[in-house]
Amino acid sequence: MSLDPPTEDELQAFVDGRLDPERARAVEAHLASHPDERARVAAYRRNAEELRALLAGASLLPPSPRLDPRAIRRDLRQRSQRRAVLGASLAVALGIGALGGWTARSMRLPGAPAPMDDAVEAYRTFATDRVRPVEMAAGDGGDLQAWLSGRLGRPVALPDLAPYGFDLLGGRLLSTANGPAVLLMYEDRDGQRVSFYIRPSSRPGELTGTRRDGGLATRYWFRNGYGFAVVGRADDPRIAEVQEAARLSM
Repeated sequence: MSLDPPTEDELQAFVDGRLDPERARAVEAHLASHPDERARVAAYRRNAEELRALLAGASLLPPSPRLDPRAIRRDLRQRSQRRAVLGASLAVALGIGALGGWTARSMRLPGAPAPMDDAVEAYRTFATDRVRPVEMAAGDGGDLQAWLSGRLGRPVALPDLAPYGFDLLGGRLLSTANGPAVLLMYEDRDGQRVSFYIRPSSRPGELTGTRRDGGLATRYWFRNGYGFAVVGRADDPRIAEVQEAARLSM
């Protein structure tokens, strides 16, 4: 039996039951002595089970291949690869610009994913879920913060957005191409929601920005190896203050 450490693709296949029995036993043995990877695989399984449950509850609708857990994880990996290609392309463009007087600021590469695009997709998926938008409720207090911090590998602050009318519902873990992500969901008394999203990032240096996508406003920033994003409705007059409050909490 091979004891080589499993690749990320093998871990995904293990979760989906697509490994041959011998390799599956080797992966099980590896996970038994590697708690961090075991926790990541457990998060993958939870996400897969929740997605299947959502699909089961929508039995009157035709199945959507985009909601298959394998398709979602594959899409996240492809986005990560596109980001790497984009970074290389911009490096070349900057080099050419230094020689030819071009400015990289005027360049846009078609089809390139926007920063923290996964945070926007997470909001669209879970902010509309009125049954189970979070895995652990805010009522669990310190347990929620300790759980999310332990899985992410860094302290996770729970921003206080009550002064703006938003109370913390709770949080959930998501799997991304960059590692585990934390999603915190807030709601006001009218049922309107904002989310705070954190995940590891390989982007060097610090960067901050805002974007709008289909009625949603996102403020994002990168710092110390992590990406952060606050997403909410663009027509909410509170959104800029909420986003700034969340940023300052970190």
